[in-house]
Amino acid sequence: MNINIEIKGQQAHIVNQQSLISGTSNLEEIKFDFSSEWNGYTKTAVIYVDDYSISDSVKMLVEKDVVSAEKLPDWLFREECELYIGVFGDNSEGRRITSTIVCQKVKKGVPVDVVNEITPDIYNQIIKIMCDAKALVKEADEKIEVNKGYLEQAEQKANDAADYADRAGNYLEEVVGQKTDVEKLIANIDVKVEESTTNIANITEAKMNDISSLTEAKSNDIATLTTAKLGDINNTAQAQIESINTVAQQNIKSGTDAVNETAQGKIYSINETARGQINGINETAQGKIKDINNTATSQISAINNTATNQIKAINKTAQSQIKNMTIKYSDMCRTLGIEHEGIMLAKTSYNGNESGSIPPDIYSIDVSKFRYIEFGKIVVTYPNGDYEYTLPSDNISIYLTNLKDDPALKDVTTGKRYDVSLLNDLQFYVSYIGSGGYETTVNYKLYNKLEETTEE
Repeated sequence: MNINIEIKGQQAHIVNQQSLISGTSNLEEIKFDFSSEWNGYTKTAVIYVDDYSISDSVKMLVEKDVVSAEKLPDWLFREECELYIGVFGDNSEGRRITSTIVCQKVKKGVPVDVVNEITPDIYNQIIKIMCDAKALVKEADEKIEVNKGYLEQAEQKANDAADYADRAGNYLEEVVGQKTDVEKLIANIDVKVEESTTNIANITEAKMNDISSLTEAKSNDIATLTTAKLGDINNTAQAQIESINTVAQQNIKSGTDAVNETAQGKIYSINETARGQINGINETAQGKIKDINNTATSQISAINNTATNQIKAINKTAQSQIKNMTIKYSDMCRTLGIEHEGIMLAKTSYNGNESGSIPPDIYSIDVSKFRYIEFGKIVVTYPNGDYEYTLPSDNISIYLTNLKDDPALKDVTTGKRYDVSLLNDLQFYVSYIGSGGYETTVNYKLYNKLEETTEE
């Protein structure tokens, strides 16, 4: 049982008044409930039987508002009596506060032999508490020294982190500068494309003008030649007619029929000759025009091919610069732990479907600062251009080699979420049914926040 004493201000009273029987030892503790006026005071309980006397009174320090019964001498409860209890307190400023006395009656019980015990001196109790406090202070000093070491380590870690942040900032500034350079390069490329297009248009227009002038000149030459030939024919015909007329005049007496027959033969011969010359002139003109058209078509085709090749070269250079910029951006985000969508370059490895075979071309991606990864489509660069695959595919696959403790490889599915929170590096290789060595672009997404996707 306990004796519970409530002290408000300086007024004390027992809140669980009950009878104690002499000779018993079932008291566990005397428990006090102090009001706020006692805060900051070292409290001492004064306990005595019947009439107070210095020699027979017991003084006990109140620790944590409790006096344990095992510290009290047994003779206090050896016979019927009235047990008086009070408290006084002292603070660091030399002030003292006291309480009223409460009385706990001890009724007569069966007599028992009791050995007189020495009442612990209050100062011995204080010395013991001071020794305990000194030991606690020593232990605290040792822990402070240990914590000091931890603090120094933490400070060093903080300095390292700050240095790392500075380097990351410098790296970010460098990447941003490179991005600006690429943007300028792309702008210059656009200008070059526009200039090339303008030059091609100007060259094409000039060539068309040259072809038109050449065609017109050739047509004029043909017309001039035709006119000259027709003039020659007319002159020849006129000369022949005049000759016929002369012959006719001379031979008119020989007979009109003979003259007419000769004239008709001459005229027919003249007409046939004229037709042959005219057909030859037309064929020559058609051949010249055809040659001119073929030359013009060939020149235009060459101009178009040159322009197309220049544009392809410009586009290829721009795409290469953009890809390199994206790779650097992806590396930076992985290093700094920034959620991002990035790319990695990897070579394909030949896989003839041998069970359990792992090629030597293993690639590693730093996932130490992320929880999830998703793979996008994979792009394979063939000699005749790029081709995009959605995984899994019959021709190409990405296999994860260390995603789980299970030795079985994991075949990647496009758009599926994989938990990499327990890994520092995720290892993979690109398997290709056929000859290896093709360059691929592996698209991925690294993040920490859970999204509504299929999880592995």
